[in-house]
This record gives sequence, C-alpha cells and structure tokens, in this order.
Amino acid sequence: MLRDATTWVGWRMAGLGIGLSRRALHTIKSNKTLYDLAYSLRNSHEFSDLYEHEKMLADSVRVDSYAEAIRRLIKPGDVVVDLGTGSGVLAMLAARQGAKVYAIDHSDFISLAEANARRNGIDTITFVHANSRQFRPPEQVDVLLHEQIGDNLFNENMVDNLLDLKRRLLKPGGRILPGRFELYLEPACLHPDYRVPFLEEIRVQGLDFSHLAEIARSYRSPHYRRRSMDRADVDYFLGEPSAALTVDLNEIDEAAGLPQRIALSREVQRPGRLDGFYQYFAVVFDEGLRFDTSPFSRRTHWRNRMFRVPQRSVAIGERIDYELTLSELRLHDSWAVTLAQPAEKSQPYSAPQPIPGAV
Repeated sequence: MLRDATTWVGWRMAGLGIGLSRRALHTIKSNKTLYDLAYSLRNSHEFSDLYEHEKMLADSVRVDSYAEAIRRLIKPGDVVVDLGTGSGVLAMLAARQGAKVYAIDHSDFISLAEANARRNGIDTITFVHANSRQFRPPEQVDVLLHEQIGDNLFNENMVDNLLDLKRRLLKPGGRILPGRFELYLEPACLHPDYRVPFLEEIRVQGLDFSHLAEIARSYRSPHYRRRSMDRADVDYFLGEPSAALTVDLNEIDEAAGLPQRIALSREVQRPGRLDGFYQYFAVVFDEGLRFDTSPFSRRTHWRNRMFRVPQRSVAIGERIDYELTLSELRLHDSWAVTLAQPAEKSQPYSAPQPIPGAV
C-alpha cells in the first residue's frame, strides 16, 4: 500500500498516462492545497478497501481502548463529531453513550457505516459524506472523536485536519479524543537472522562487496534507509525508551510551533549491536488509558518503521547521540535520522551459514 499521498497521486496520474516531472512532484509536496487534494484521493481510495476496515475492527487493542475511552469520557447529551467514521464503529459506541453524533467520511464506504447503524438500531447518528474541511454542522460540538492515526502516526494529515475542526467547531472546554500522542525512536538490536546491513558491510561466502559503496548509491530508493519492520525482527532496545516528541492537540492551536529537529540521546543499558532506530508511537486518551505500538506490547494492526544506520557494537554506559529531522510532519519521506557523531567502524557482517545436513 502506498502510504505517502504525493507518491500515490504521482502513481495514479502516471497510470492514467499523465507524466509528472520532478519539479511537478516537488510542487505537489510544497503546495498545501495540492497536497490536501492528493491526500484526499489516496485516502479515499485506500479506505474504500474492505480489508483495511477488517484489519482495524479485528485489532482488539485499538477497539477496546477506544470503547473504554468513549465510555469514560463521552456523556449523554454530548454533541460528537466522528472524523473519518469508516465502518461507523466509533460513532455507534458514542451514540450508545447517549451522544448526538455527526459521522463524517469522504469515502463511499460511509454507506456501509449507515447500514451498520440501521442494523444495530441506532438512529442518533447523522452521516455526512464530505471532506471535513467542508463540514459545518448547525451547532458547536463537545467532542472531536477520531482515529486519524497512520503507520507513521501523523501521515493521515491528523494534526491539520483536527486543528481545523477544533478552530471551527469545538466548544470552549471541548476535547479532541484522543488528543495526546507520543512518537518514539529507539536504538534497536535486531535478531541476527533478521539483520539487513548496507551492501558495503556484507561479506557472504568469502566475497567482499565493500568496493560497491559509491557505485551502488544510484540504486538507492528514496526510502532506502527507512524500512517497514516486523515486530518479531527486534531483539531488544539498547536503552530505556523515552518519547522523542509529544503532541497534545488539546493544548495547541497551530502545527507551526512543533519542532522540526529533535536532539536525542540514549545511554546503553544492554550491550549489543546498533542496527538502527525503531519508530513506534503511543496514543493517550487520559492519564489512565493508553496503548502503544512497541514491538514489546500487544500487537496492533499498525506497522512500524526502522531507520537503518551503519552497524556498530556498543557497550553498557556508552551514549548514543542522534537527531531526528521532521521537515514535514505528515510526509514520512521527509523524516531523517542522523548520528550526531560518526559511527565507529563496524566489523564486516557475515550472513548466517546453513548447517550441513539441516532441513
């Protein structure tokens, strides 16, 4: 699934025989209106795919956490907007609390949400097939309910969409639910069988690839250092996890003040090999209710990423200093991680050899 809106719109236009120059793609990324259009097209397409909704509904961590948050924090008589209602599950849970709900979605999938509500005997939801930027209800709202959370936390344009609704619709004292998010980026050691070093670090069957380091650069894709990572690939974190960035949408009104460069440091508590920086996030509903997508927590449907770096061995007490750059919060392709100090030269990587006679 192509997760970045600008990449997706470029792919779609190319499929229609419309060529896009590099300058045109850059214009899409730099022009907010074009980006929002590209995102809307990609998002509508993706979330009209039934499997996407099946994954989300089968994710008990997600559904149960939201159900408990709605039970705790939405009261009878509240006016609620459910942004990106999808299957309608959150809107129906809010309606069961006695709330009056406006369920918004710009995907045609909203027709299934309406059918769900009818089947479950819920008639206090107004379904609105529209982009949230065009939505203007006849009253202000108490709660902006949403699950605008992408694999990279912010890549579904969550911050801009919710702050727009907050400015226009939310009553004084109203809340975004959930409103607080924590982004983590932790130095990780992978299981040896799952390591994928850079080409110049690999030695296989006595063959040396290090001389290809410069030549191979032209074959690197834009996401060469950023890779989807299965939770089972991670053996352990080298230090104690701490949020790299905390965003509370109930406390801010503009995204402009969020940092673009974040200096980070971890003290090594478990020795091993630094394979890269593992990205995951936490969703905070209130002080007593949260979940996260750490590889060491219960599994969710979200996939995480890892920023690869040249491999190096680290010892207990050593500090790993690094910097996270978020040029565009919603564009994961613009994120980068750099080690603050040059990495020590690592030992060449040798792929595990099969055991003779083993099956």
